[in-house]
Amino acid sequence: MKIAIALSGLVAMLAAAPLHAQESPATSPPRTLDDIPCPPMPVISPERMTLIVEPEPHIAKLPPASETDRASYARWSKIDPEGVCWYREANRSLPPATDHRVVFLGDSITESWKPSIPAFFTGDVLDRGVSGETTTQMLARFRTDVIDLHPAVVHILGGINDIHSPPGTALTRSNIESMVELARARGITVILGAVTPSSLFRGSLDKAFGAHIVWLNHWLRDYAGKNGLIYVDYHGPLEDGKLGIRDGLSNDGLHPNRRGFEIMTPLARAAVDRALKSRTSPLRRPG
Repeated sequence: MKIAIALSGLVAMLAAAPLHAQESPATSPPRTLDDIPCPPMPVISPERMTLIVEPEPHIAKLPPASETDRASYARWSKIDPEGVCWYREANRSLPPATDHRVVFLGDSITESWKPSIPAFFTGDVLDRGVSGETTTQMLARFRTDVIDLHPAVVHILGGINDIHSPPGTALTRSNIESMVELARARGITVILGAVTPSSLFRGSLDKAFGAHIVWLNHWLRDYAGKNGLIYVDYHGPLEDGKLGIRDGLSNDGLHPNRRGFEIMTPLARAAVDRALKSRTSPLRRPG
């Protein structure tokens, strides 16, 4: 109740802001995103994450989210739809970047990677996945969760949530290109990850969905090759021969579980090693 009241007060304050600005010309707007207060963040419980990443349980055992959780997520998504607040506190607490910092940027597949294989995300390897995000949202937080962290390498894995949006994969391509260009302008080496296969829909819709994923991965591989980027094929090793994900590698047909990530992690590690070895110029940071 207190959160709801606080948020309603915040909405009222935001609605009144233009009038207040007219009355007080000396009031300055926020200078950076860090000056804007973050809403209360929804939290994925350890029990819920376990049912997603551990191979034994199945997603069917997962109880529906509570009304409180749903309301918290709805409030957050309205106030911070791009997810720029999701890692704000974690970013603030980071030590200065090493010359081998790597950021993994993505959606729920990237977000669930760290709880599945925590040992991989050590030694300045950072997980910056946000559940449900499209590449448009990833692009919106590219500065806060990539550029401002001064990594040597960024691993971009996204696009599966774009497929059923009206612009579809055409917008995915544009967003990927923009993220790559932003990274290169800062001297950040780019790894593009293939979108993983899905068996979420269990039927003819899966075939169409799977075909979109295959098409997008063909484009990613071609784009990476033409632009000197590193491409990692996660799709082939996880795919069941029918465009879906192999049995035992996902609990819900969409997100890799621990076994799925155990296949993906050596591929990612090899790509990161290659990216770090390929670096010949220092990062370009703002003066």
